[in-house]
Amino acid sequence: MLGEIALIAKASAAMGGLTDLGPEDGFRVSLRVLLAALEEAGLPDSQRQAMLDNWQKRIEVRMQLMAVRAADPSIGTQEIEGPMLVTGLPRTGTTSLFDVLAQDPAVRAPLTWETMTLAEPARPGHWHDDPRIARIDDYLGGLGDPVAEAGLHTYGAMLPDECNNILLYNFWGARYPGEPEALWLKGASEWIHNCVPPLPFRLHRMVLQHLQAHGPGGRWLLKEPYHINALDHFIAEYPGAMIVMTHRDPVDVFTSLAGLYATIRGEGPGDPGRPATGRYVLERWSAGLKRCMAARQDPALDARIIDIGYSAIVTEPMATVEAIYRHFDLPLPDAARARMEAWLANPAQHRSATRFALEDFALTPEDILSAISPYPARFGRYF
Repeated sequence: MLGEIALIAKASAAMGGLTDLGPEDGFRVSLRVLLAALEEAGLPDSQRQAMLDNWQKRIEVRMQLMAVRAADPSIGTQEIEGPMLVTGLPRTGTTSLFDVLAQDPAVRAPLTWETMTLAEPARPGHWHDDPRIARIDDYLGGLGDPVAEAGLHTYGAMLPDECNNILLYNFWGARYPGEPEALWLKGASEWIHNCVPPLPFRLHRMVLQHLQAHGPGGRWLLKEPYHINALDHFIAEYPGAMIVMTHRDPVDVFTSLAGLYATIRGEGPGDPGRPATGRYVLERWSAGLKRCMAARQDPALDARIIDIGYSAIVTEPMATVEAIYRHFDLPLPDAARARMEAWLANPAQHRSATRFALEDFALTPEDILSAISPYPARFGRYF
């Protein structure tokens, strides 16, 4: 079995002897769990090696980030303003709202080309025309991604990106193990979705400092559904955070979410794997929702959150934005409003016409409501 020490040593050798891995944020434990689960999975050698190569690259990026930081100590002095976080269960309008809010010129959101190429800082003065932008667009366009093809999500180098591509580097989050692999790496899936590292957002802060030092400043705007698993940790890392939590009818949410996961896994209508996918989705995200509800029992944390309904995002997007800005006492200048309205008139993201049936996943509305109690009792008015 290849342990985390050996994999880290391989990464160090590939990086010319770099050894600084950044904060002791628990990533080694996550990595050990992943490696143990991979050993037990009995995958073909080619598949196993591809996953090891991917994890090694994540370690190399950590090392590169720390090397850039050591060479330029001013990165560590960057103040992170805010941030504002859009979170909530997936399929509740988080992306639509995030994209609109990102049109404010005073806002700084991580862009997809940045999060996919973290190791190489943008050249001064070339953040808007970095050659990697075109390369990432070409790459994303050539993926043949089933989620994009189904109209369930739109990808683009210059589109705001969620935090998942940042969480990858501490081996925790919704993409670890990668959702298709969750069927194979069951032990890792159980651990990652039911445990929270001791400092899940320490490297996250360092990444934001890195991006801010090599690009525009502004009030940070973030989006990540998986953060419902660790809102208390997020507030601890960012005491000035403003949190927007979105809500939607849970039956619609879990039907759409199961459909999304089935699409990622290549399970078409009638696929015998769909019931297992439905159970997986319900177990994983209901656990996260319960963790969120527990965190929100703290009145100080709860006071940092504004709750928004999906229907308001869809039918009254500008009124929703205005409500958020009023709640956090933020200015909404005419220039920001105009950019938001222009985006809403022609958004990069469009509502998907793809529909799924809950029964295809062997779930009932009662299964869902039972798994997420008492969430509907408190937040049902936003459905």
